[in-house]
Amino acid sequence: MYIKKLTIWLFMLLAMVSTACSDIIDIVGGGTQDLPSDGVVLTLKLPNFTKNTVATRANEQPQIKSLCVLCYDAEDKYLGRSNITGADIKPKGSDSYDVKVKAEPGTATLHIVANTTITESDAKDAEGKNNLYNATRDGNPNLDAPVCWGSVKVDDLLNGKTDVWLFRQFAKASVTKDSKVTKFEITGFKLFNTATKGTIATTKLDTDVSLPSSVAYTKEDDYSMGEHPFYETPAGKAYMIIKAKYDGGPDTYYKVEFFNNGTSTQMALLRNHHYQVKVTAVNHEGWSKEQEAIDNPTENRLSVEVVDDNPPIVNMIACKDYELGVCDKQTVKGNAEEATITFVTTKPKDNSEYNGLSVVSNDSWITVPDDKTLQASYINLPTTAGPYSSPGRLYTIKLTLSQNYQSAAHAGTVTITSGDLSRVVEIEQLGYDFRTDKNRIVRIRDLENNSPDLNQDDYFKWMDDNSLKGIRPEQNQGRVRNDGLHFFVGKNQVYYLIPKLQGDQQPTYDDSRVKVEEITVDHTNFYKVTLAAANNNYKRWISNLTITTITNNKTNITVTYPVYHVGLFAQLTGKAATDYQLGKSKASGWYYYEMVDVVAHVTKKDGTTEYKPYYMLDRNLGATNNGYYSPSTTALKDNIGAIGGYFKISEADNSNSAKTDDHVVNALAIGSFKVCDNMCLQGLIDNNNDLAIVEQTTHYGEKYNCLRITTRNRDIPEIFIPMSGYYEGKNDEDAVYKDSYHANLWTSSRLSDYQGFSSSSPEYGFWYLYLDAFGKSLNMSNYRFVSGSSGKNKGRYRAMPVRLVAE
Repeated sequence: MYIKKLTIWLFMLLAMVSTACSDIIDIVGGGTQDLPSDGVVLTLKLPNFTKNTVATRANEQPQIKSLCVLCYDAEDKYLGRSNITGADIKPKGSDSYDVKVKAEPGTATLHIVANTTITESDAKDAEGKNNLYNATRDGNPNLDAPVCWGSVKVDDLLNGKTDVWLFRQFAKASVTKDSKVTKFEITGFKLFNTATKGTIATTKLDTDVSLPSSVAYTKEDDYSMGEHPFYETPAGKAYMIIKAKYDGGPDTYYKVEFFNNGTSTQMALLRNHHYQVKVTAVNHEGWSKEQEAIDNPTENRLSVEVVDDNPPIVNMIACKDYELGVCDKQTVKGNAEEATITFVTTKPKDNSEYNGLSVVSNDSWITVPDDKTLQASYINLPTTAGPYSSPGRLYTIKLTLSQNYQSAAHAGTVTITSGDLSRVVEIEQLGYDFRTDKNRIVRIRDLENNSPDLNQDDYFKWMDDNSLKGIRPEQNQGRVRNDGLHFFVGKNQVYYLIPKLQGDQQPTYDDSRVKVEEITVDHTNFYKVTLAAANNNYKRWISNLTITTITNNKTNITVTYPVYHVGLFAQLTGKAATDYQLGKSKASGWYYYEMVDVVAHVTKKDGTTEYKPYYMLDRNLGATNNGYYSPSTTALKDNIGAIGGYFKISEADNSNSAKTDDHVVNALAIGSFKVCDNMCLQGLIDNNNDLAIVEQTTHYGEKYNCLRITTRNRDIPEIFIPMSGYYEGKNDEDAVYKDSYHANLWTSSRLSDYQGFSSSSPEYGFWYLYLDAFGKSLNMSNYRFVSGSSGKNKGRYRAMPVRLVAE
């Protein structure tokens, strides 16, 4: 771990009197004791911010070039400050300096700021109170002379607690690669969307980002290696672009986001932390242009581990006299042999051997440090930082882990006890990553009947490199679907080939769900996994296929493939991906769709009603996301992929063809899943408002109107119809986008009979029913699919999203 704190050893030089006694005089009434009038000597100990042993202080070691000591009274009112520069900062060894400072009478707290000029407006606000928590610095952070801050209470100094620690104002990031990664040369990286400035001081040290009242976000200008400093930035904002040469080729670009390892949640990037990105695997060249990497989501071309060298404190407990706080759950990869955890205790030190502190784990795969190591693994926190009532000690310890050779994750706990308080930190060690095992690359066959050119020889890579859109957890409201074998609902034709390896035991699986047989293809042994014939239907289920291998060194490697019968893959191609869509951006390629069960209360032509089940896809045709999209709602505006394509519903050019021509509707179908008709959507509205507009609240507290469909599935209780609007135009360049705050869907139902036109009318077939939701209004309305009148097509089409169902 890299030392990150400036240690200040304060030795009080008390004035000598003729009696050889030292007295601290109470100058201010009310019992406040002051420091000696002739000042104190501070020994400033600098950290090594680099990875390597320091060679020369001038070239590699951070320096204190200036120091400002600010004085505040017990009410945090500013009293004055002293600046120390040049010859008054005296080097002491390779990493220390001696300085002498004085404190104003009545000082209760000293704040110490290094390497920046502090102004009156920095020091105090309009009421004369401490303003360091609001004062900011911008520009490029300086690793050689970092802006640092710390504080100490005078009472603590008078009681002999003379250690004060300074903390960097910024974070930093670096990139390395695993020694096993060959034919991959990193030539530089850049950070994007980091904050443009940061506050000098913080009350959220090691717990959360402390942002200025107004802040913008920026990117670095150039690609370079080394350590890149940046101001602390909220989760979900910043990302990195790595420039590298793959397999001797030209420079290409890879996008990396700061995800907690093994999860879809992003890290808040905190000051004084070092975010270490390690490239662990590369299977393809990156994007040819930087902008392409910026515009696209992260992909499986590049696998990385992102390590925060000091996980933030999130979980606090308190008793009358002290507090204990621990970091959040830590997730590491299956081959990880270490995990880092942090905790804070404010329990005063006593005479017991270990001060009532213990760290234990009952999990056989977790080893905690011994007590002696533990006692040497802390630093003292600033007395005015964080939510703590008294000075605390921040412990950072490394756990030793046994590697996980199972595909299922290890779940363990570490219990930290300080005196009477106890807290638990969860440790998750992900399972063996069978999806990228080069010895067992899974193949998928018959994605489309009689189309062998569509076979994929690396199934999991095909899913993860965005060739199959909408399969990732973040595109499925967190549900994991990219870790197993998918058989299609309705009518399935796909099967899988899994290499059979030496040492494999007999696979275990539910033979009522799938069938497994051993075959040989091109002199290679495989398990052929097919869907059991009885399951070629619309029933949803999830099962497992497990293969255990005993290696030569007697290690048992167990791989469990989830087996899904919940949805399907479909390719949007041909005219459905071109001519039948309007707009400059069109949906095309392979998409994942999940199926849900819905029930409509339909009215038949004879006036009778019935409850009719439908099998509905969970998203619009060509959608990459099954969440709800609202352009004006902060938490939802990134779900724009939920809209999918904007489709024409017909291209009929005369009255006769308009009555019967369904070639566009048929082209949009996926097997037995067809474009919804009016009966289905109206029936959902009529069935106790299973299709309805409901008011929801985001985790930001924003209220919005959501168009949702209630399903009959416990694991997916509701799906959504996003706000979309529609396009109108003669061609893509001419198309005009309208009604962006409306949720719209074409139906396959022509306006006819009692709805408006008889089948003999020249306008019959030119008008289609569609769903329109706006605000709290939900209607089945109608629209002419193209401009014109009296059975004529004037060529200006209307295009909307569509949703598919099967009966």
